[in-house]
Amino acid sequence: MEIYYELMQSILHSFKWVLWTLATFLFHYRQNFYHWSLWVPVIGLIILTVNLQIAEFYEAPVVLTSLFFVLLFVILTHLWGAYLHFIGVGKRVGGQNVNNHMVGPPVVLPLIVATVAILDLLRLLQGDGL
Repeated sequence: MEIYYELMQSILHSFKWVLWTLATFLFHYRQNFYHWSLWVPVIGLIILTVNLQIAEFYEAPVVLTSLFFVLLFVILTHLWGAYLHFIGVGKRVGGQNVNNHMVGPPVVLPLIVATVAILDLLRLLQGDGL
């Protein structure tokens, strides 16, 4: 029974990144990818999802090292994205107030993705497995 639990955990762990990738793509597609920077988190998350799926079932040192750098990239780009979303609320929606933050680019979403990536990075560095 424990082997099924570990298998499901591995599959669902990487599946959460598939969902984050899809959500990020759809939010940025809604904006017609009007700026090149909207592609950065989408491409980064696709690379992370593929790398993570490989690492779940094949924990070779080269795969885990690649995963380390991809996680760093995703963390940094999503922190940058939170900054761009915050600035975007002021420029594209009309000012920094609560209503504009509700209808404008979501500042919290890239921070959530960065936080989950930080948790995965910490699990990787601790050697607890993914």
